[in-house]
Amino acid sequence: MVNRRGLLSGVAAAAATLLSGCGIGRGNVLAATEEAAAGVEGVSGAELELADGANFERLLHGTVTLDVEDRASGLAIFDEVTRGVVTVIHAELDDAEARSLRVGGITAVLGGGDELTPLDLDPDVPGEKPRRDRVTAESFYEKYGLS
Repeated sequence: MVNRRGLLSGVAAAAATLLSGCGIGRGNVLAATEEAAAGVEGVSGAELELADGANFERLLHGTVTLDVEDRASGLAIFDEVTRGVVTVIHAELDDAEARSLRVGGITAVLGGGDELTPLDLDPDVPGEKPRRDRVTAESFYEKYGLS
């Protein structure tokens, strides 16, 4: 007969061991994505954060401050920021994790205070009414020539 308490302890220990690897490399990816964003001409600051969502999905969110006030210039700069961030994610994480990393929470703030979101960059998101929380790095793979 199997001891129920012993079995549950074993399952809990196994789950803890498996889940402890979820944060590996976070600091490196975060630093590299911030560096990629801040390195784009026209960016005056980048504050990004990696987090876990309610359904165990990984989220990259934060603010990128732009030096320009007009929307057209801001979109061009934010597109380059997003290209750099997604390219780093693609290069640094394993394929499944990179594709599923949600990047819809990154906001660009123009000099006049207006905001841009990844939805302004026309990502490949299914549905008639795309939502920011559904935008993943993979949503930009085709646009930026990644596979």
